[in-house]
Amino acid sequence: MKYCVMLHNNFEDIEATSFIDLLRRVNVELDVFGIGGKKITSRSKITYLVEHEFLSGQDISVPDYAGILIPGGPGVYALTGNQPLLDMIKKFYDAGKLVFAICAAPLLLDKAGILEGKSYTCYPGTEIESGNYISDDVVVDGTVITSQGVGTALKAALKLVEIIVSKEEAGKQGKAVLF
Repeated sequence: MKYCVMLHNNFEDIEATSFIDLLRRVNVELDVFGIGGKKITSRSKITYLVEHEFLSGQDISVPDYAGILIPGGPGVYALTGNQPLLDMIKKFYDAGKLVFAICAAPLLLDKAGILEGKSYTCYPGTEIESGNYISDDVVVDGTVITSQGVGTALKAALKLVEIIVSKEEAGKQGKAVLF
Protein backbone atom coordinates (compact mmCIF):
# COMPACT_ATOMS: atom_id res chain seq x y z
CA MET A 1 0.00 0.00 0.00
CA LYS A 2 1.23 3.48 -0.73
CA TYR A 3 1.23 6.68 1.30
CA CYS A 4 0.33 10.25 0.38
CA VAL A 5 2.87 13.00 1.21
CA MET A 6 1.57 16.58 1.27
CA LEU A 7 4.21 19.25 0.62
CA HIS A 8 3.29 22.91 0.91
CA ASN A 9 5.10 26.16 0.26
CA ASN A 10 7.36 27.07 3.17
CA PHE A 11 7.57 23.48 4.45
CA GLU A 12 10.51 22.41 6.60
CA ASP A 13 12.96 20.56 4.29
CA ILE A 14 14.60 18.33 6.89
CA GLU A 15 11.27 17.10 8.24
CA ALA A 16 9.92 16.10 4.82
CA THR A 17 13.10 14.69 3.36
CA SER A 18 13.81 12.64 6.50
CA PHE A 19 10.65 10.59 6.27
CA ILE A 20 10.55 10.50 2.46
CA ASP A 21 14.16 9.26 2.35
CA LEU A 22 13.86 6.61 5.07
CA LEU A 23 10.52 5.28 3.83
CA ARG A 24 11.79 5.00 0.27
CA ARG A 25 14.94 3.24 1.51
CA VAL A 26 12.66 0.45 2.79
CA ASN A 27 10.61 0.43 -0.41
CA VAL A 28 7.48 2.12 0.92
CA GLU A 29 5.67 3.63 -2.04
CA LEU A 30 5.02 7.36 -1.67
CA ASP A 31 3.07 9.73 -3.89
CA VAL A 32 4.26 13.29 -3.24
CA PHE A 33 1.63 16.00 -3.72
CA GLY A 34 2.20 19.73 -3.88
CA ILE A 35 -0.57 21.73 -2.29
CA GLY A 36 -1.49 24.29 -4.93
CA GLY A 37 0.81 23.07 -7.70
CA LYS A 38 3.69 20.86 -8.77
CA LYS A 39 6.43 23.39 -7.90
CA ILE A 40 6.73 23.85 -4.15
CA THR A 41 9.27 26.12 -2.49
CA SER A 42 10.49 25.14 0.95
CA ARG A 43 11.38 27.28 3.91
CA SER A 44 15.00 27.08 2.73
CA LYS A 45 14.00 28.58 -0.66
CA ILE A 46 14.64 25.31 -2.49
CA THR A 47 12.06 24.64 -5.20
CA TYR A 48 10.91 21.03 -5.44
CA LEU A 49 9.13 19.56 -8.45
CA VAL A 50 6.62 17.09 -7.05
CA GLU A 51 4.82 14.22 -8.74
CA HIS A 52 1.22 15.34 -8.21
CA GLU A 53 -0.70 18.47 -7.34
CA PHE A 54 -3.44 18.87 -4.77
CA LEU A 55 -5.95 21.51 -5.74
CA SER A 56 -9.18 19.94 -4.50
CA GLY A 57 -10.56 16.87 -2.78
CA GLN A 58 -10.90 15.24 -6.20
CA ASP A 59 -7.12 14.99 -6.55
CA ILE A 60 -6.67 12.19 -3.99
CA SER A 61 -8.61 8.95 -3.66
CA VAL A 62 -8.35 8.02 0.03
CA PRO A 63 -8.95 4.27 -0.59
CA ASP A 64 -5.77 4.21 -2.71
CA TYR A 65 -3.58 5.11 0.28
CA ALA A 66 -2.67 3.68 3.68
CA GLY A 67 -2.02 7.12 5.16
CA ILE A 68 -1.17 10.78 4.80
CA LEU A 69 2.14 12.38 5.87
CA ILE A 70 2.49 16.14 6.43
CA PRO A 71 5.70 18.05 7.23
CA GLY A 72 5.61 21.27 9.22
CA GLY A 73 7.21 24.62 8.76
CA PRO A 74 5.86 28.17 8.70
CA GLY A 75 3.76 27.40 5.61
CA VAL A 76 1.36 25.39 7.77
CA TYR A 77 -0.29 28.58 9.01
CA ALA A 78 -1.34 29.54 5.47
CA LEU A 79 -3.14 26.17 5.20
CA THR A 80 -5.38 26.45 8.25
CA GLY A 81 -8.23 27.72 6.07
CA ASN A 82 -7.65 25.25 3.20
CA GLN A 83 -10.92 23.35 3.59
CA PRO A 84 -10.22 20.74 0.87
CA LEU A 85 -6.98 19.82 2.69
CA LEU A 86 -8.65 19.73 6.12
CA ASP A 87 -11.46 17.57 4.70
CA MET A 88 -8.89 15.22 3.15
CA ILE A 89 -7.06 14.83 6.48
CA LYS A 90 -10.40 14.03 8.17
CA LYS A 91 -11.26 11.46 5.49
CA PHE A 92 -7.95 9.66 6.08
CA TYR A 93 -8.56 9.66 9.83
CA ASP A 94 -12.20 8.54 9.54
CA ALA A 95 -11.10 5.68 7.28
CA GLY A 96 -8.74 4.46 10.04
CA LYS A 97 -5.64 5.28 8.06
CA LEU A 98 -2.32 6.55 9.38
CA VAL A 99 -2.13 10.33 9.82
CA PHE A 100 1.35 11.78 10.47
CA ALA A 101 2.15 15.42 11.18
CA ILE A 102 5.34 17.05 12.48
CA CYS A 103 6.28 20.50 13.82
CA ALA A 104 3.38 22.93 13.28
CA ALA A 105 1.46 20.48 11.04
CA PRO A 106 -0.51 19.00 13.98
CA LEU A 107 -2.33 22.35 13.87
CA LEU A 108 -3.91 21.08 10.64
CA LEU A 109 -5.04 17.93 12.46
CA ASP A 110 -6.63 20.16 15.09
CA LYS A 111 -8.39 22.27 12.44
CA ALA A 112 -9.57 19.05 10.75
CA GLY A 113 -11.16 18.01 14.05
CA ILE A 114 -9.21 14.84 14.70
CA LEU A 115 -7.19 15.69 17.83
CA GLU A 116 -10.17 15.72 20.21
CA GLY A 117 -9.42 13.07 22.85
CA LYS A 118 -6.01 12.32 21.30
CA SER A 119 -2.53 12.72 22.72
CA TYR A 120 -0.13 14.57 20.42
CA THR A 121 3.04 16.60 20.28
CA CYS A 122 4.06 19.52 18.09
CA TYR A 123 6.49 22.38 17.82
CA PRO A 124 6.37 24.14 21.21
CA GLY A 125 4.13 27.19 21.11
CA THR A 126 1.90 25.96 18.29
CA GLU A 127 -1.58 27.01 19.38
CA ILE A 128 -3.66 23.85 19.24
CA GLU A 129 -7.06 23.95 20.89
CA SER A 130 -7.97 20.28 21.33
CA GLY A 131 -6.31 17.07 22.40
CA ASN A 132 -3.73 16.35 25.08
CA TYR A 133 -0.29 17.86 24.45
CA ILE A 134 2.67 15.70 25.50
CA SER A 135 6.21 17.08 25.25
CA ASP A 136 7.70 13.83 23.89
CA ASP A 137 9.70 13.81 20.65
CA VAL A 138 7.20 11.50 18.95
CA VAL A 139 3.68 10.60 20.11
CA VAL A 140 1.60 7.74 18.73
CA ASP A 141 -2.10 7.64 19.60
CA GLY A 142 -3.89 5.05 17.53
CA THR A 143 -3.42 5.96 13.87
CA VAL A 144 -2.30 9.53 14.67
CA ILE A 145 1.47 10.06 14.86
CA THR A 146 2.96 13.45 15.69
CA SER A 147 6.45 14.82 16.27
CA GLN A 148 7.99 18.08 17.43
CA GLY A 149 10.17 19.35 14.60
CA VAL A 150 13.48 19.38 12.78
CA GLY A 151 15.43 17.99 15.74
CA THR A 152 13.06 15.03 16.06
CA ALA A 153 12.62 14.37 12.32
CA LEU A 154 14.89 11.29 12.09
CA LYS A 155 13.36 9.77 15.20
CA ALA A 156 9.90 10.36 13.73
CA ALA A 157 10.93 8.90 10.37
CA LEU A 158 12.27 5.78 12.09
CA LYS A 159 9.00 5.48 14.03
CA LEU A 160 7.14 5.56 10.71
CA VAL A 161 9.42 2.78 9.39
CA GLU A 162 8.71 0.78 12.56
CA ILE A 163 4.93 1.19 12.24
CA ILE A 164 4.68 0.75 8.48
CA VAL A 165 7.32 -1.95 7.97
CA SER A 166 8.70 -3.42 11.21
CA LYS A 167 10.63 -2.65 14.37
CA GLU A 168 13.50 -4.74 13.03
CA GLU A 169 13.69 -2.68 9.83
CA ALA A 170 13.57 0.56 11.84
CA GLY A 171 16.54 -0.72 13.87
CA LYS A 172 18.48 -1.58 10.71
CA GLN A 173 17.79 1.82 9.19
CA GLY A 174 18.70 3.59 12.42
CA LYS A 175 22.08 1.87 12.40
CA ALA A 176 22.57 2.57 8.69
CA VAL A 177 22.10 6.32 9.19
CA LEU A 178 24.11 6.36 12.44
CA PHE A 179 21.14 7.34 14.57
